[in-house]
Amino acid sequence: MLLVVLGALGFSSGIFFNRSIAAMTGPQIAFFRALCGFIFFSLLAARDPQAFHVRSYRSAIPWLIGLGVSVGATATLYMTSLRYTTAATAVLLNNTAVIYVALFSPWLLKEARPRFTWVSLALALVGMALITDPAHIKVGSDSWVGVLTALATGVTYAFVMLFSRRLGGRVSGVTQSWWSIGIAALVAAPFAVGTPWELVRANWYWLLALGTLSLSIPYFLYFQGLKRLNAQVVSMIGLLEPVCGVLIGIFLFREIPSALGFVGIGLIFASIVLISRGNEDS
Repeated sequence: MLLVVLGALGFSSGIFFNRSIAAMTGPQIAFFRALCGFIFFSLLAARDPQAFHVRSYRSAIPWLIGLGVSVGATATLYMTSLRYTTAATAVLLNNTAVIYVALFSPWLLKEARPRFTWVSLALALVGMALITDPAHIKVGSDSWVGVLTALATGVTYAFVMLFSRRLGGRVSGVTQSWWSIGIAALVAAPFAVGTPWELVRANWYWLLALGTLSLSIPYFLYFQGLKRLNAQVVSMIGLLEPVCGVLIGIFLFREIPSALGFVGIGLIFASIVLISRGNEDS
């Protein structure tokens, strides 16, 4: 449980590191973050007997590519959303992925749909409307960019989970991470072409922290925790990430939600908890 708690705290720290980077776009940050993470996992994979033996899992390569593209899309969209919307909006909409997994898994993985799926989806939709407050966002503004990219991360992150479940038992967690983060760097690479070296040099310590402390190490801690806990317990402990994300936004960046925004936050938390309980029951 402590490993998973530390992993959730590590993921949420990405909000602070992202906001500390100056004059770089979300896709540029996503590339250098993934690059640092790939280097870290390459060192870790050297200790994993499976990672570099591609022939032993070549039938899983199409799924690994799908996982990597989903991770790359999620990272790029999430880093962008953090630049243009509040931390609470970005992290909460990203974590609605568990609801989309419940919707899509019966078709893609032939799994039974968990209890409370439709109730959770309804709560999440109302909560999204309340925290994003679309009526007060000007079309074409940066705020819309942040909200739309945050909404998209929930869907792309759901496919990360779906592909990872499909690969469960076929390849190790380190192998999944090595492939997915490496492909994520390739997905974001075109957006990073032409990035001035002066910007990279000025922000290298924050980029390194993003790639290690808020990406690679949290993934590693989650995988170690999953060896000792069942997935339902991990998913519940993982709720610390959006909780910390909201608190970081409030206390570090003075992003105080409106009264309706707080109601929306509560509804999204309720939807995630409800669908997690439904997964456990089924």
